[in-house]
Amino acid sequence: MRRRTVTTALTAALTGTAAASVAAPALADGSSGEGSSGRSGSGRGGAGRQEDRPPQLLLDGTGLYPRVVRLAHQGAADDRLLASVVSFDGPSGYGGIWGSTDDGATFTQVGAVSDDALEAGEGLCCATLYELPRAVGDLPEGTLLWSASVGADLPDRRMSIRIWASTDVGRSWDRIAITAVAANEGGLWEPEFALTDDDTLVLWFCDETDGENHSQKIVQQTSVDGLTWTDPTPTIELEDPAARPGMPNVRRLRTGSWAMSYEICGPEDYCRSYVRTADDPRDWGPVTARDPLIRAADGTEPRHTPTLTIDADGSVLLGSQMHYTADGEVSEHNGKVVLRSQNRALAGRIRWVTEPAPVPVEDPWNNYCPNYSPTYVRTDSGHLLEITSAPTQEGVCRPWFGSLG
Repeated sequence: MRRRTVTTALTAALTGTAAASVAAPALADGSSGEGSSGRSGSGRGGAGRQEDRPPQLLLDGTGLYPRVVRLAHQGAADDRLLASVVSFDGPSGYGGIWGSTDDGATFTQVGAVSDDALEAGEGLCCATLYELPRAVGDLPEGTLLWSASVGADLPDRRMSIRIWASTDVGRSWDRIAITAVAANEGGLWEPEFALTDDDTLVLWFCDETDGENHSQKIVQQTSVDGLTWTDPTPTIELEDPAARPGMPNVRRLRTGSWAMSYEICGPEDYCRSYVRTADDPRDWGPVTARDPLIRAADGTEPRHTPTLTIDADGSVLLGSQMHYTADGEVSEHNGKVVLRSQNRALAGRIRWVTEPAPVPVEDPWNNYCPNYSPTYVRTDSGHLLEITSAPTQEGVCRPWFGSLG
């Protein structure tokens, strides 16, 4: 699935039946978000049943590609939630940084990420937010990194992957690196970070610049200081030139190994979801290998924009934009469920089961707005919080947040 930039309004394809209204999206049972049942209860150890928090707007404007982290290396600010979205002010893109000091009951904008390229309207997409668990070079423990794809809107474009850093809990940001610049008009999309045990920072992104041989592949770079980076090398580079592995999410499992969720789009792959594991996040095995398809225990499957979350009890949560039945039709629960596995190692037989999503989106379809790349975090109060996007009938792609107890 080719990513589209978002500097223009959504088209007339956003019909009344496909688009979410300004009111919070309906749950699968038709309710307005006032609660749900059947959850796994993977909240904070010892915590009682928490009250659900129905979906509400993060901001009354464009907000795409949400990410949220629960801070753990900020001293007095530990357990605060920090979220980011790709936003637009006229033609200019910026990273909107939002904070919550009440476990996700409310959010307030605390900062913004920008530079000359973004202010000039070169195009912004596909950002990620990461907190350094340890120092890297001169970047202290707790430094926040925000990385995004820049340059997609330029004629004769040469896209780049850029990194900004904040050492004041997201209030101010400075660009510290341009890690890669496309050699042609092919896209560079969807950066993602992890830190190895020997304090090497790893960055993954999706590369379309080898289009004749690979429509898209996942590549990686490494750095020991966050400022200078190795040349990209392939992580997943499939033999079928039309296959498009992408959207990597990397998380550390409770067992100590690493997991990467990703999708494969293309004429034969339909943006299905996959996961692979590694002992070292720099080595994911043969780059041409294909992993087992993710299916839920009921035979249904997630598709498009998978995201990975390790919950407080070590179980693994997999979000996605869409949900399909076993016979390949869009499920009645499309946009309203997430998958969970109690297999902490994601090894051997992996059983995935569905459960209600904290922010159910009505009828998402293959488009860069509705429920695109949802993000999750378990809060200190025991809530599972989700931030995701949904379009209004007026064509504004707004970010919503909500929690299940």
